[in-house]
Amino acid sequence: MRITHTALAALAVLLLSAGAAAPAGAAAAAPERAAAAAACGELRSHPEIRRGDTGTAVRHAQCLLRHGAGYVNVEIDGIFGRITEIATEDAQSRCGAGVDGIIGPRTWECLHAFPG
Repeated sequence: MRITHTALAALAVLLLSAGAAAPAGAAAAAPERAAAAAACGELRSHPEIRRGDTGTAVRHAQCLLRHGAGYVNVEIDGIFGRITEIATEDAQSRCGAGVDGIIGPRTWECLHAFPG
């Protein structure tokens, strides 16, 4: 069965509305997320990463997505999978960046700017 772009977009919306990658909504959680985002540390370089990539940069991005931006269902496993991609696309939209699911210079800047 072939999945169309429209069907995939509908699935992403469903996952977001079900909390698969949606940011945590509680304002009370903001201080905890800010502290956790600080725990993500810094990388010496921020390479372009995308779905299918693995490693330290992916773990760092996942940490920022989960703890800084509040996407609580993003696992910090170092594997850039579909949930990380959906969260990245949503974060890009929230930042006013181009939405492509790829973490490049503008998206790294966006992820580091989330207050938590």
